[in-house]
Parts: sequence; structure tokens; C-alpha cells
Amino acid sequence: MTRSLLTLALALALASLGVWTAKRLQLDTGLEALLPSDSVSVVSIDETREQLGLEEPLTVLVSSEDAERNQELAQQLADVFEEWPETLWVMTSYGLDDLAERALYYVDADTLYEWSELAEEALDWEVCKASPLCVTIADPPELPDSDKIREAVDRSPAGTVLHQLTGQSAKKAGGNEAGDEQPRALCNDDGSVCAVQVMLDGSPGNLSFARMIKDRVESVTMPLAQSQPEATRIEVIGRYRVAPIEHEIIVDDLRLVSILAAAGALLVVLMFFRDLTAVIQLMVPMLSGLAVAIGLIALIEPEINIISASALAILAGMAIDFGIHLLMHYQSARAEGLSPAPAAKASVQELWVSLLVAGLTTACGFGALSMTDFQGFSQMGWMASLGIMVTLLWTLAVFPSMVRVLPGRTKGDLRPQAKDLSARRLASAGLIAGLLAIPLAMKIGFEPNLSKLQPQSVAHGLDASMMRARGNINALYVGESRDAVKEALDDELMTEGAREALGVEPVVVSAQVIFPEDAGEKTDILEDLRATLVRAREKAVEREDQELLAELDELEPWVEVEGPPEPNHLPPWLAATLILKDGSLGKSGIIYVPLRGSNAEAMERMATWLDRLRAAHPAVTFASAAALLGEVTPALIADSPWIVALVFVGLIIATAVASRSFVVTRDVFLATSLSTILFAAVLTVFGIDLHLYNLLAVPVVIGLAVDGAVHVRWAYSGSPREQHATYRAVAASTLTSMVAFGALLTADSPGLRSLGEVGVIGLGISLVVNLIWLRAWLPPRMPHGA
Repeated sequence: MTRSLLTLALALALASLGVWTAKRLQLDTGLEALLPSDSVSVVSIDETREQLGLEEPLTVLVSSEDAERNQELAQQLADVFEEWPETLWVMTSYGLDDLAERALYYVDADTLYEWSELAEEALDWEVCKASPLCVTIADPPELPDSDKIREAVDRSPAGTVLHQLTGQSAKKAGGNEAGDEQPRALCNDDGSVCAVQVMLDGSPGNLSFARMIKDRVESVTMPLAQSQPEATRIEVIGRYRVAPIEHEIIVDDLRLVSILAAAGALLVVLMFFRDLTAVIQLMVPMLSGLAVAIGLIALIEPEINIISASALAILAGMAIDFGIHLLMHYQSARAEGLSPAPAAKASVQELWVSLLVAGLTTACGFGALSMTDFQGFSQMGWMASLGIMVTLLWTLAVFPSMVRVLPGRTKGDLRPQAKDLSARRLASAGLIAGLLAIPLAMKIGFEPNLSKLQPQSVAHGLDASMMRARGNINALYVGESRDAVKEALDDELMTEGAREALGVEPVVVSAQVIFPEDAGEKTDILEDLRATLVRAREKAVEREDQELLAELDELEPWVEVEGPPEPNHLPPWLAATLILKDGSLGKSGIIYVPLRGSNAEAMERMATWLDRLRAAHPAVTFASAAALLGEVTPALIADSPWIVALVFVGLIIATAVASRSFVVTRDVFLATSLSTILFAAVLTVFGIDLHLYNLLAVPVVIGLAVDGAVHVRWAYSGSPREQHATYRAVAASTLTSMVAFGALLTADSPGLRSLGEVGVIGLGISLVVNLIWLRAWLPPRMPHGA
């Protein structure tokens, strides 16, 4: 008893250390974590971030029926945000006035020269009319009016880009018309929704930072909105909204799910063991083993990704499985009259081989995943393998001490024996049905539109059209030199190639467009034009030519510019992409693409297009965080068959080595294969597509299917009492996991609900295959084993 107490004390002490170490464990929700660290896409993103330091800005929308009040509220918020220590810049208007005042520099030089010639002709015509010796029969030349100038500006590359970015033409941005003296606010067309954007010294990819900023914003916006008329809404949008809300919903869901799962698991345990003591006997070794396993994982790799996080669910399922098997056999031995210590010893002696084989086969199957390049699976592989072996050895070591200290009730009147369900013909028919289901299983779909998995409360329902092209996904580019960037910009692959590959028109923003290279030539033309207009005005005043004076009044404000566009004329939001941290200009830019970043198929096309650009222009780095989904999803789909194959290879090798029997290896392989095929076929029949959420259930299902098949096959050579205990243990452990997945069906998050749905279906099928089909497949048992 003393040794048992010391063992438990040591186990709890190590478990406490494991819990403390596990606090280091962090979940990296970024898609970068799923790809190899040396992946071109990941390296490109790191390089562009290092040189540009660009993150998604905080965007807050103000909505009401009063357009003027919307602008006022947006400005009030901007004044508050400007005081924040993290604020780099605040935007309530596009700030294009300085560029708009120099709009003529965006008109091509030939057109400017033509207008200068027209002005000379108009001057000559006035001089001729003033001389009695000069005769002209032609009408006076017509100078370009504002509409013609604006049309030429908007038709230019720079004018086109700026219009796509802001929705403003030179007419609105220039502030040359009456009533248009103030900068245009960042609002939609009818002014019912206005925005304020803030660039912060931090990233919304950092969940804790995003949550902190969202909470701080709402501490300002909620009282402000409540003080306004009832229809007024103020909402955060973008990643600063989505990530914190999704996290909050998932955490709330998991709290409820954890309670339901724990209650369900408790009911299952009580249903099978009918003893509250059994819950403690089961949970202490299980939870302490999990704590130690997770603590070791945190020591080795403190940051896990969204797919490898499923390894923790695998560990929980396997840990309770090991404990249930030992406890079931322990109670069976107690029912035969053994005292706690001999019963514990007997249960370990009966099960250690099958437990070790089940653990090794599952660990080897997942360990094979470590060889893949896809980090989502490779990290999950070693984590699951290590955790399974740690929890197995821990349970074997701690369980005997646990039942010695807390032996529980004796059920001496229970001596059940397992029934012989051998029916080889029926099992062969089931095997044929599985073979026929393979084509159906191969048709299992993958959901490309991840927006369907977002909770409804994530959507804000406000018109964000004022974002224009800037509201679309984007790709950044940074070149080694201006020439390298210019060569890429001139490549048809950047424009025509994008339309062919993506099916949409990209908006390519570059310094080469905003700052014309022929600015010097245009300056000379404009100087000549201004001088000509001065002389023409003198003549028009002298001759009192009101028609010419009106034309000059309209043209002169466009010509009166103080030099070409310069970097200091850029608004902060535009400078952030065109000027590198070291001050370099012309070596970077941004491409806006009107596609949904949550559509995996669209992002796959974009990832392919970026790869073509990288291959054509190796001196330019192209990067897009949104397009990572397009690289992750194909890798996931392409690797999935190989992943399943590797799992089965590991299963076969481990089972063959442990059993040294072809027949045993064949039976375990057939049962697991049949479970997997029927699982995929049922998902196909019911139209349930896999995605990044419910895919996490697949390795859990396969792991528990392998485990159950090994236990059932190993029990075949045991006594009827041992077989009965094993079958009950397989049923109890699988049902416990099914209850845990079933609890997810109550979640608000569609992704979690789908995860629960897939888990329940897969585990239900594996339970039927292992306890009915596999027993039917095995030949009639002999009294002393097969």
C-alpha cells in the first residue's frame, strides 16, 4: 500500500509539472504553420513583411441614415484612435488631393503637347484677329475643357488605378468644383456608411493583440453608438473582428461541449461499470498521463498548428481507451474472487501485449506521417506517436497502484461470457460490400468555401463598398531593383495572364504608375503651356474676348501645379505599399484581386498564378497570405491518400512484428480498411464534404478503429471471460469518444458541428465493424485460443 501511495504521489507530482509545462503550448492558427518553413510562399511572406512591415489595418464602420452625422462620428473616432500609442496613421478620407492637383502629369506627353499646340494656335488666332493685315477664315481653336481633361486623366494608367482604389475620378478628387473644397470622406456612395481605418503597430494575426484592440475599440464605440439615434451602428470589420469573435464563439462552444462531453462520458462509464469509484479509477491515470504527455510535447515544440492540435484529441481518446480496457479486465478478475492486488496484476498480464500492440500500431501509423513535408500532418504524426506511447506506459504503471489504493466494489456474482458470433459467409459479404464501396469512397468531396464554416455572428451586414479594390485580397511584391520590378510590371503575365488564370481583372499599384518616368518632359511642356496661356489671356483681355477668357478660366487651374507628384504627396495608406522601410521607391507595390479569400479553389488559382510570376521573375518576391489557403488545400488533398497509406503501412508493419502472424495482421488490416472505406462512402452518400475543421476527426477515427481492431483480434485467443471484458471495453471506449464528438453537435460554430458529425459517423462505423464484422469474420474459436 505504501508503494502504491508513493507511486500515486509521484504520478500526481509529475502530472502537476506537466500541467505547468503545458501552459507554454500555443496554437498557431495561421496557414503558414501548415507549410514547410522553407516553402517559397512562407519565405516570400516573411521577406515582404520584413521590408514593408505592412499589416491589415483596423477598420471601423459607422452606419446611420444621416450621412453628415456618419462623417462626424467617423472623425470623432479618428481623433480618439490618433491618441493610441500603437497608432501609426489614421485614415478618414483617401487623401489624394496632392496627387489630384497634379493630375495633368498622368496625361500622356503626346496629349499634353497637343494641348500646348492648341494654346499656341489660339494665341496666334487672337494675334491674327487683332491685326488688320491678317485674314483668317477658320474658327478659333477650341481649348480642352475640364471634362476632356478629366477624361484623359481617368483614362491614364495612374488615373485608372486610383479610380479603382478609391472610386474617385479626377473630377471628385481634384476639388476644383464648387462645393467640393473638402477632402471626400471614406464613405459609400450614398453616405449611409462611413469608415475610419487605423494602421497599428501590431498584427491581427496575433490573436491576443486583435482581442485587445477589439475590446478597446468597443469600449469607445458602444457608448458612442448608444448616445446616437437607435438606427446608428458602429462595427469593427476585417480580421480584427473575425479572429476574436470566432475565438470567443469557439471557446464558449468548447466550454459547453466539455461539460456535455464530460457528463456523457461519465454516464457511459457508469452505464458499463455501475460504480462511481470506477470513474476515479479511470480518470486519475488517464488525466495524469495526458498531463505528462502534453507537457513533454510542449517542451519539445511549444507551438502547434490547427491540424496537429487534433493529436491532443487522439491522446484523450487513446488514454481513456487504455484505462477502460484495464478497468474492465480488473473488474472481471475481481468478479472471479481475486483481491485488488492480484486482480490488478492479472489485468495487466492479460492485456499488456494487446495494449502494447494497439499502442505501437497506432503510434507507428501516425509516426509515418512525420515523413511528409506538409507540416500539418508531420507535426501531428510525432506528437500523436509520442503521446500514445507515454499515456500507454503511464497507464500500465499507474493503474495497478490506483486500484490498490481505491479497489472499488466486488461483483462476485457476475461471470459473463462472450458469445461466438462467427459467420464467415456473412462477413465475406460485408467485405465484398466494402470493396464495392471503394469507388464511392474515392468520390468524397472537399469543401472549398470556408466562409460557410464561419459563425453567423461574424458577419456585420454593413455596406463596405467604400473599400473599393482595397477591400479585396491582395498580393505584395518586392524587387531586388527598380529594373526587375519594371520588367515584371511590363510582363503580360501580370495583366492578361491574371485575367486568364483568375478570371478577374487585377489592380496593380506601383510607384512606376503613380510617379511618371517622363515627369521632366511633362514639366517642360506644362511650363510652355502656362506661358502660352498667360500671353493668350493678355490678348483676350485686350480684345475683350469673353469666350476665350471663359476657356482660360477653366483650363488654367489644371495647369497651375507646383511640380510633379513626389513621394511626400502619397497618403499613408498608399505609401505603406510603395515605399520600403529603407525609403526605397519603385521596388515594391501591391496587387488587388477581386476574389474571396475564403474560397479555396479561387486561392488555388491565385497561388498557381503567383508561382508563374515567381518563375518568370526570380528577382521579384511575390507574396500573398490569402493565397496560402490555395497552397494548403491542394497539399492537403494531394497528401491525404498518401497519409492514409502511410498509416496503414505503419499499422501492417507494427502488427506483423508484434503478432508474428500473417493471419492476425490480415484481420486487423481488413477491419481497419473496411471501417475507413465505409466511413468515406457514408460521408459521400450524405454529401458531407471534408474541410480544415472536420478533417481533424479522421485521424482520431482511424486511430480508435485500429485500436479496437487490435483488441478484438487479440482477445480471440483468450478465455470467454477475457473476450467479454475486451468487447465491453471496446464498446465503452468507442462510445465515450462518440459522446465527446456528439457534444460538438450543440456548438454554434458550423465548423465544430461538422467536426462532431464526422467523428460520430466514423466512430459508429468502426464500432460496428470491430464488434460485429470482425467477430463474424473470425472462425469459430477453440477453447484454448486460435
